[in-house]
Amino acid sequence: MTAKIQLSGVHKRFGSKVVLDGVDLAVQPAESMVIIGGSGTGKSVMIKCILGLIRPESGSIKVDGVEVTGLKGRALADHQARFGMLFQGGALFDSLPVWRNVSFALSGSTANRRAAAIDNLARVGLGADVADLRPSELSGGMQKRVALARAIAVRPEILFFDEPTTGLDPIMADVINDLIRTLVTDMKITALTITHDMSSVRKIADRVAMLYQGRIIWEGPKAAIDSADNPYVDQFVHGRSRPWGLPR
Repeated sequence: MTAKIQLSGVHKRFGSKVVLDGVDLAVQPAESMVIIGGSGTGKSVMIKCILGLIRPESGSIKVDGVEVTGLKGRALADHQARFGMLFQGGALFDSLPVWRNVSFALSGSTANRRAAAIDNLARVGLGADVADLRPSELSGGMQKRVALARAIAVRPEILFFDEPTTGLDPIMADVINDLIRTLVTDMKITALTITHDMSSVRKIADRVAMLYQGRIIWEGPKAAIDSADNPYVDQFVHGRSRPWGLPR
């Protein structure tokens, strides 16, 4: 089976700082892959490289077997249109009502766009009564759900989630995790999530990979993370102050 997303030997640096140091990763169609790793390990940079927002110095990035590094103009726009994105902070437009936020990337008449927005709001458990509200009138959890509705409105092939539960209480975080898992399953979307939240990992992942010092140092099914034979994975998953088996 051809991977939906395939990274091979991807390198990216900013000045003298090496961020990605030969990343190899394969995400299969309709799979939910979760990338874990500490702050500053390059998770967001990797996503930006896949999207074509940043160009790596070397390596290959393929989507459905087609090389996408170096795309420009219309080809790059068409590539980016295949993706939906849930940003860490939601990134809603405060000046627009909810329905216009959700339908921002859609075309068609105002009536059709509004109807599509309400349909997508329903998919994330929000009623039509929130359509005319401003983002500032919503709770943090509701804003995340609106942002999720916007991400799926264009029916993307691939969804990226950047720390989807950041800033939410445990109950609302679990609601968002359930929504992501349901949407990925029901819509057969390929999902790539970056997160520090192990509750999210356990809820939404099919497979998990850990990015450390610019490389994928472990990859496996979700069920294997608690017994991973890697000290850094163990440290991250179990919240240890230092990796086991390594010198102080």
